[in-house]
Amino acid sequence: MQTSIPEFGAAVPGQSYILRHGGYGVIRNNTGYIAVVLTPQGTFLPGGGQEPGETPEQALIREVREECGIDIRVGNCIGVADELVFGREENTYFRKRCTFFTAQPVGTGQACGIESDHRLVWLSVDDAVLQLVHVSQRWAVEARGAKWG
Repeated sequence: MQTSIPEFGAAVPGQSYILRHGGYGVIRNNTGYIAVVLTPQGTFLPGGGQEPGETPEQALIREVREECGIDIRVGNCIGVADELVFGREENTYFRKRCTFFTAQPVGTGQACGIESDHRLVWLSVDDAVLQLVHVSQRWAVEARGAKWG
């Protein structure tokens, strides 16, 4: 059981960080590949920030539908990690408190979300780790990958 929250990213001196909770998935298909989302900002695990009243699991399910157009079955919690980031759109520094889960796609899905600049791609664990922008997301994939053997 995780007792402390790992932190990734360097804090900018003198900046205040807004805490943003979210749910993210290490989604593995039946061939062992990991779902990632390609965006103009880079490659990320599916998931995102929680809306008021949402659990991390609910945020993950909603975000995967929006970003990827697929439904998932959420599995076990991998862990929680903080990622310090600057949100360009909001012009704000965030402490993203990311709760990571294992997940599997269910059904065939349309594999096309409502976010037109997001594209679902399936990568090997090694390729996902190499391409993911956020270190916390690489940490989650590596932590889960070790358990897959």
